[in-house]
Amino acid sequence: MIAERFTREARQAVHDAVAEAERLDAPEIGPEHLALALLDAPVLAGFDLPRDEVVEAFAAARRKGGLSEADADALRRLGIDVDQIVASVERAHGEGALAAAPRRRRRFFGNHLPFTAAAKKTLERSLVEARDLGDNQLRQEHVLLALLAQRGLVAEVLEARGVSYTELRRRVASRST
Repeated sequence: MIAERFTREARQAVHDAVAEAERLDAPEIGPEHLALALLDAPVLAGFDLPRDEVVEAFAAARRKGGLSEADADALRRLGIDVDQIVASVERAHGEGALAAAPRRRRRFFGNHLPFTAAAKKTLERSLVEARDLGDNQLRQEHVLLALLAQRGLVAEVLEARGVSYTELRRRVASRST
């Protein structure tokens, strides 16, 4: 089982991701919750990564229905102004209308929030990252590498603040040797 390979710190990060999702009243635990839980990971210490900026970036994406800036830019190139659409929808339906509305929570196994498919994929990918680096245990940095490897909102937000897959991988590999 994958969880058996997690270090205590990595298990705590997953637990903290659950707490982040609950704090934000999210219906599921997603990659952004994992990222928020890992912002204080030692491997990120050398990066200038203000928590409030990251939280704001995720909130802005939720306000746009989960679209990242890359998604919005792609739509803009097609002549679709996402900001204009968001403003129009919010005028008609109220602020935050496109944010993922809390759905009725389907909780499993003792009232736990479920993980999104993307979050599950991140945790599975962390195993690949650990193996590729020759590590027997899954650590926080492997989860971060998996988040950055998958592309998408979390990778975009972290990369905009100087945290790239390549640089993080280099730092993790140098610690392992």
